[in-house]
Parts: sequence; structure tokens; C-alpha cells
Amino acid sequence: MSKAVHQEPVAAKPRAARSRNWPLYLMPIVRQYQMPMAVAAICTFLSAVLAVIKPWPLKVVIDLVLSGRHHHTRAPIIGHWLNHGGLTRMQILNWACVAALCIAAAAGTLAYISARIMGEVGQKVIFQLRQDLFAHLQRLSLRFHDSHRTGDLLTRLTSDIQAVQDAIATGLISLLSNTAMLVGMIGMMFWLDWRFAIAATLIVPLLAIAVYRSSTLIKSASRRARQSDGLLASVAQETLASIRIVQGLSQEDRQEQLFRIQGQNSLNAYLDTNRFQAELAPAVDILAAVGLVIVMRYGTVRALSGALTTGDVVLFFAYVTGLYRPLRQLARMSLIANKAVIGLERVAAVLDETPEVHDRADAIVAPRFDGTIEFRNVSFEYVTGRPILNDISLKIPAGQQVAIVGSTGAGKSTLASLIPRLYDANLGTVLIDGQDIRTFQVQSVREQVALVLQDALLFSGTLRENITFGCSTAKEEEIELAARTANIWDFICSLPDGLDTHVAERGASLSGGQKQRIAIARAVLRNAAILILDEPTSGLDTLSEMLVMEALQRASSGRTTIMIAHRLTTTRFADLVLVMENGMVVESGSPDELLRQKGMYARLYELQQSNLQRDYVPSAATA
Repeated sequence: MSKAVHQEPVAAKPRAARSRNWPLYLMPIVRQYQMPMAVAAICTFLSAVLAVIKPWPLKVVIDLVLSGRHHHTRAPIIGHWLNHGGLTRMQILNWACVAALCIAAAAGTLAYISARIMGEVGQKVIFQLRQDLFAHLQRLSLRFHDSHRTGDLLTRLTSDIQAVQDAIATGLISLLSNTAMLVGMIGMMFWLDWRFAIAATLIVPLLAIAVYRSSTLIKSASRRARQSDGLLASVAQETLASIRIVQGLSQEDRQEQLFRIQGQNSLNAYLDTNRFQAELAPAVDILAAVGLVIVMRYGTVRALSGALTTGDVVLFFAYVTGLYRPLRQLARMSLIANKAVIGLERVAAVLDETPEVHDRADAIVAPRFDGTIEFRNVSFEYVTGRPILNDISLKIPAGQQVAIVGSTGAGKSTLASLIPRLYDANLGTVLIDGQDIRTFQVQSVREQVALVLQDALLFSGTLRENITFGCSTAKEEEIELAARTANIWDFICSLPDGLDTHVAERGASLSGGQKQRIAIARAVLRNAAILILDEPTSGLDTLSEMLVMEALQRASSGRTTIMIAHRLTTTRFADLVLVMENGMVVESGSPDELLRQKGMYARLYELQQSNLQRDYVPSAATA
């Protein structure tokens, strides 16, 4: 059912905008790729180790080649060989050059492997997460969709999940690599000279505090930015989906203003994110400069006293410079990580939602229905304390054509919505062929119910794809028979591409009557035992209404048909008319019986007839 006929449903209580349960949804997917991720982690770790030893060839050259002190340099594992191996200066220089090239080549290869693996893993994880979210969205109850904006849900399905992909593909590599480099550099400095290492790392706690503070502010601003993006997408989606009414009522400026206001909120949030990020860079640079000054002053004094070699001081310089670079990278990575966490929170908030209409543990597949429908003491409310249906009891025999009429808000569409379990009754029972429909699996019930709505929803694609939407395995002759039954076959044959003619989004390239008859063909092709028609002729001209009614008569033959009627002239073919008011059935009977009773149906009928006569009174010029 379209949202326009749900009696202004309101969510009982809005849920939190985000969920802390996101690891529950991401971890099972990530575990499927733990082996390639382990390989990537090993490659990243080894690459970080090579980055730590990258300055050592230069230290060896300074100590043993440039300074001429052949037997005085400290190096792990190969130090004794360098100092006592009898190598000449040129041999040491050549070996140092080869080592530098090998280290660079190995580090580059390992970095390529890890980036390639994590890029593929990120794409596959996001593919699965997006599929899970889309599948879950389709199965959430209409009450959820009635209370959430489509644009915001689309943002969660696209941008929020893309932020997760960025974090997996690049963030995890950056985190492991830079953490390993930090630990390795600090470990090497303490191995060389613990006093010098303490002096060089005095600034690290201050840097950690600055990074943590910035990360917290960036996360808060990023969350506001993602929420604003969702609302911005909602405004755009609603405007473009209703572009005809926007242009028809000349409301472009109004919608542009709404878009501008929401866009400004999004802009402000992103500007805050950028400002917090920008503030971190100079803080890190200043603290890094302080660290370099300490190394320069303390290292020179230690070198002059003979406690350290020149190569040791140069190595400390390289490490201190490299020490702050991973810290800055980790600070930048915090933005990617925060976006991913916020995106996952928003995705998990949807995945946390439980469909109100779901299969019981002991639900069975529904058998082929005959189509007898019964409501036993059925009551329903969207919001507690605001009943829409009140203790309705009625029985519709199989194959009968029933029209439901009444004023707006009487509960007509809600009553029909309970049959395919778009909603479940709060009280009472809905039965088909004598069985409570809640004992059947939801999908098996809906497969035997065909819908034709007031707004004939068509999808982008061909006419064939739209007609076979509910029955993709239909044969050509079955499609033709359904189209003929729906009074649309002649029109299809008049098109150059016939059934392969492409339809614009929402059927914008077709008239209202053509769209409605295609929807009827789609319903006929399902060959369902129950047919629900929700004001199928609303908004159609007289000729289109006549064609649609002829099609509906043929389509409803042999099926239990429930037609929600606004124009009472469309009820003349019904076996039974139900008149609803305030969520109750106040009259029932055949059209002729109700006219003779002079009740509510008769009054509505006479009122519509008088309006029609008034509209068609000939003017003086044509009399």
C-alpha cells in the first residue's frame, strides 16, 4: 500500500540514531577473509620493519666510510661482521648501497601486496554488508518505512557503507604499519642509547594527547555531517521524485531553499571537521620541532663526548623525524576511522530493527488458497491509543468480489493491508481458508495475493520486465494473455519495440490509464487466488476508467477480489459492498440492497451522482 493511504502512521517511539552493536554485523563478514587479511598483516608488518632499518645503511656509511672509524659502529646482527670483517671502505659502501636498494625494493613489494589484498577484501566485505542491509530493508515492516525518510536510508546504503570500505582498504593497513613503525623506532632508539631515547621521546605523550583530543572532536563533527548528509539526500530524493508537482505548483524556490538550509548544516559540520583536522597539523609540527631540537642539542653533546658516533646521531635524527610522521598519519587516519565507525553505527541501527511482521518458529508454507477470507474481532492501531480498526468481524467467500467504501481515514486500506500481512492485527485473527495467516510463512502468503494500487508503480526497464515483475518465469503466451486481459495488448503492439519498449522511471512516459492497465496485467500474470485493488481508477478520465474497469472485471473473474473504491460507480459489479466509518463496518450488502436501505452508502452515492450531474450540465453556449 502506498504511504498516502495508511491513516498517517507514526512510529511508536523513535529509536536511537546510531547503534553500538556494529561489530556484531561486521565481524562475521570479516572473519570470512581472515587468511588473506593475515597475509596482508604480515606483509604490512615486514614492510614496517624494513622502514625501521631503512636509515641503517646511511649510518654505516657515515661511521665506517666517511669518518674512517672502521671498527666502531653499532648495528644489530651484522655489527661484528662490519667491525671485524676486514672489509675496505669501498666494499662497505657497495654493500650499503646494495642493502639500501634491496630494502626499498622489498618494502615496496610488500606494501603493494598488502594494499592489493586489503583493497580486494574491503570491496568484498562492503559488497556483502550492502547486500545484507538492502535485503534487511526490504523485509522491514511498513511501519518502519513509514517513519523513515527514503533519502536517509539511501545514504546509509551508499555513503555510510563506502566509508567502511575506505577504512578497511586503507585504514587497517595504515594503523598496523604506523603502529609497527612507532614501536620499532622507539625500540631501536632505546637499544642504541636509552638516555638519548628518553630525551627524544619526551614529546610523545603530548602528541598522543593532542591526537586523542582532535580525534574526539573530529568524530563528533563527522557524526553530525553524516546525519546532515542523510537529510540532504532525503530533500533531494523527495523533490526529484515529485518533480511534476514541484514544477506544477511553481515551488522550485521553496525546495531550493530547503535544500540550501540542509546543505548549509552539512557544510558547517564538514567545516568543523576540516578545522579540527587542520588544528592538529601545526600542533604536531611544533611538538616535532621541539623533539628535533632536543635531539640536536643532546645528541651533539653526546657525540662530542664520544658516547655516540656521528652515525648514531644521524640515525636518531632520522627516527625522530620518522617518529612524528606515523603519528601524523595516525591522526589523519582517525578521520577515516571515525567516518567508518559512524557509518557502521548508522547501518547497524537499521540492522538492529526487527521486522514486526515475521515468520513464527513453527510457520509452514501456505497451501494453494481457495480465497475465503475471514476477519475475527480484528482491531489495529498504528499508535497506541489511536485505533484504526475496531473489532471487525466478517467473512468473504472464495471468488466473491467485495468493494470497501467509506470516508477518508475510515480504515479501508488498513483492512486490506492485513490480508497479505503488510501489517499484523493487534487484536483478533485474519484467516484464509479457515487458517490463521500467521501460521503460514509470510512470503508464501504474499505470493498468493496480487496488488493493484492507486499509484501504479512501474520500474525503470522494459514493459516485459514490469509485467513479469511478480512472475519472472512467465512464458510469452502467458504475458500476452495477461496483457489482453488487462486491455493493454493493443497499445503494446502499437509500439515499435513492443514488450521490449523501455519505460521511464515510475512510468513517467505513460498515461495514468496505461500504467494502471500494465499493473493489472502484472497482477493477472501472478494467477493469485486473492486480488486487492486499492482505488485503481482514482484520477483517471472517463475513457481510461472504462478501459481499466473492463480489465478489472476480467482480472477478478474466479478470484476473491477486494476493491477499495472512492468512486461508487465502480462498485456496481461487486457482489458485496462494505461501508466503513471510524474503523468499523457500518453497512454491508449488495449495491442495490444498500441503495434501498437509504443509509450511508445511499447518501454517498447520491452525493457523487449530484456532483457528476453538476459537472456535466451543458453551458448556454452549447445548449
